[in-house]
Amino acid sequence: MQLVALAAICGCALLGALLSMSGLFGLDLDVLQINLTPSESPKITAAHTTESPLPRAFDRLVFVVIDALRADMVLGNEAIQHHGGEDLSAFMPYTSTLARSDQSIAYVAKAAVPTVTMPRLKALTTGKKPAFIDVLRNFNSKALEGDNIMTLFQQAGFRMVLYGDETWLDLFPGLFSRHDATSGFFARDTVEVDTNVTRHLAEELDPTMESPKSRDWDLLLLHYLGVDHVGHMQGPHSRRMKEKLGEMDSVIQSIHKSIQEQDKIRSPSALPTLFVLCSDHGMTETGSHGGASIEESSSLLLFAVPQPQTSSYKSALQVDLVPTLASLFGLEIPSSNTGKVLVDVLKSTSAFVDAMHRNLDQLRSLAARKWSPAESLAFDKAYTSLSVESALQLLQDAVLKSDGSEYNLLAIGMGILSTAFGLGLAVWKLPPVRLTPLHLAVGLGTVVHIASYGSSSAIENEHATWNFLLSTLWMLLCLRHVAAKDFRSTAWLIAVAIPTRIMRSRNQVINFARLNSLPPIGTDNLPGYEYETDDSLSIITTRSLLDGVVSPELETIGAIAIIAIYGILKAQSTAGLHRVAVQVLYAAGMISVVCFAIFPLEPTYAHAAYASSIILLVLGIVLKSMHGLPLELAAWILCCLLQRPSNLSMCAILSIQQAFFYKWAQATKADAWIRTVVGLWMSKCGFYALGNSHLMTTIDITNAYVGLTVYSQGIVGFLTFFIVMTAPTVVLLSTLSPGQPVQGSLAVLWALELTSFLVYSVIMYAMRFHLFIWSVFAPKMMYHIAFLLWNIAITCVLACVSLFEFIEQMS
Repeated sequence: MQLVALAAICGCALLGALLSMSGLFGLDLDVLQINLTPSESPKITAAHTTESPLPRAFDRLVFVVIDALRADMVLGNEAIQHHGGEDLSAFMPYTSTLARSDQSIAYVAKAAVPTVTMPRLKALTTGKKPAFIDVLRNFNSKALEGDNIMTLFQQAGFRMVLYGDETWLDLFPGLFSRHDATSGFFARDTVEVDTNVTRHLAEELDPTMESPKSRDWDLLLLHYLGVDHVGHMQGPHSRRMKEKLGEMDSVIQSIHKSIQEQDKIRSPSALPTLFVLCSDHGMTETGSHGGASIEESSSLLLFAVPQPQTSSYKSALQVDLVPTLASLFGLEIPSSNTGKVLVDVLKSTSAFVDAMHRNLDQLRSLAARKWSPAESLAFDKAYTSLSVESALQLLQDAVLKSDGSEYNLLAIGMGILSTAFGLGLAVWKLPPVRLTPLHLAVGLGTVVHIASYGSSSAIENEHATWNFLLSTLWMLLCLRHVAAKDFRSTAWLIAVAIPTRIMRSRNQVINFARLNSLPPIGTDNLPGYEYETDDSLSIITTRSLLDGVVSPELETIGAIAIIAIYGILKAQSTAGLHRVAVQVLYAAGMISVVCFAIFPLEPTYAHAAYASSIILLVLGIVLKSMHGLPLELAAWILCCLLQRPSNLSMCAILSIQQAFFYKWAQATKADAWIRTVVGLWMSKCGFYALGNSHLMTTIDITNAYVGLTVYSQGIVGFLTFFIVMTAPTVVLLSTLSPGQPVQGSLAVLWALELTSFLVYSVIMYAMRFHLFIWSVFAPKMMYHIAFLLWNIAITCVLACVSLFEFIEQMS
């Protein structure tokens, strides 16, 4: 009966999460999904509107995308408002000089969240802001439906060639007459992903045009991935990044000069070739991306044009590329476009005025669906006194502004009802409890935390709430034990509290140092302090605890040894007949992890560690005598294998905390309520101690490829999930598998998590027009959903343990 109830709770949680994602994130703006035909589009003025196509200013396009090329890497530090520090544009001298010359027009193009590749490519081709949920679809791109600039090029007879990221083939299948694509998800490859593109340039951009391949295309698309991959592995200021930027600079120089040479020998009647260089997003100072910080959203957009132009760069939105390209090549503007033409690029064309008015009509048709009749009339009256540029800006602001129509109220309501029903089931199955002051204290702490969701600042500093609650709880318990003269339990609690405080040391209250005029700890671009001055993150440092004290190798081996000893001793405390076999398997897995740390280029050791984890997972399910302990040991092996070396000392301290908490819980005979609630609090503190946050920016994907020789979407996705959820996994398995029935503990866990998710869903909808909806509330909602899904997985595994125990008892 308990297992059936748990299955129902998990089903309700899953349904609630899916419906909430659909209602809050899953739908594109409905006003942007309508493909308006010209006859349906309200016209502002017929004098400037014509059904005849615009004349082309160019007849060929070379479109180069350098993944994650941050604007300052070409335009200098001022492009992202960094004053002082290393100027990365020095490593791209040719491109930087070109951007500042009168032969190009450069922009800092703002990319909207989520700043990951697939949603950004959608924006670059449709002119439409993608749905926030596209951050999940990034790993499984589907063919792009609806109006887009690539399809319009094809309909206009353009012959298109692609080299680079295979995401383009997923979005536009059958569109390219010739292609050689590479996977963009094997993040440890920083060489082949780029050389596989560059090796084709000698033929495609043959300056003499003797190669047949240099004459049979109209649009050449090149997507380089190496900068993004180097950023993920070593960050933007690493030696390898500087080498990669120099390589890209040489490639840009070769492409630009080849285009100029080709244009000289092409037919005199031919129009010039347009060269566009852009990036899909930027990167943080640690090389990650996905959030809304200025480093992540500042992408580059550069037009190399033959006519003299202004030599200073400007700001634009990334979606402005689409109407600009459509106007330069005489194409219709995609009906869902929200961008406005870049006036400086179009000024030298003969149809400059017509292009602006076409864009005006197209944006007006979108705005009309959002405006009331009074707002439409007010704009029509104001239009007569506005310049066309001002009118375009006004329309773009109106189209991009949320009016709530992108939210599906029915889906949100059904999601809330499903979550509430699951919460009711969890409350119904809660184990009986005799209320004590301790229970009231943890209950009050839970209420305080949930209430903090109403503040964006509290969400950004959630680690502070969890650490405050946990530290306060340890203090209250110590006082209680001292009053009862239970000095043994007091000693165990002090031993638990010390690791808690050490783990807290990696985080800060955002802006605390700056508001209190404290000097930064990390000066002169010290590695590991990239987040310290980030206004959106609470991480002080990602450096190791023992950095500069012992060698990294010794620290890694020492941390793994501590975790190994913890697991072996905990297994020793069980009475199972299979204890020795589990200990041997665990030790073998840890030895494999140490060998891989010493010889990281030998995947066999990683494979051995994976094998040990899988076997322990199976044994944890089928061996009743071990009470699920092998599950925790399997998680610790994966933890040591997948976490960054700088995190391993923190993981060792986390294992020490769990060991002493286990002793305290045994000594005080803590019930399922206390074990679970305190375990949940410790898991959240551990989550932040390992460098996670409320933003996707801090998700580390590089170690998700450990031991892999080929890319597997499912495996990489699971390992990425595990890396983020390492602390919650090991802590919850530690507290939920100490030899007691887990059904009651799981009911407590689900009651807490569903209450939190239910309240946050309501707050998320209430805050839908908040200034920080996409930079704070939405990413946090994604983490809430991720925690629900991960808890479902843990529940299923532990339920299997209970099921095998039940079968064994029946037999």
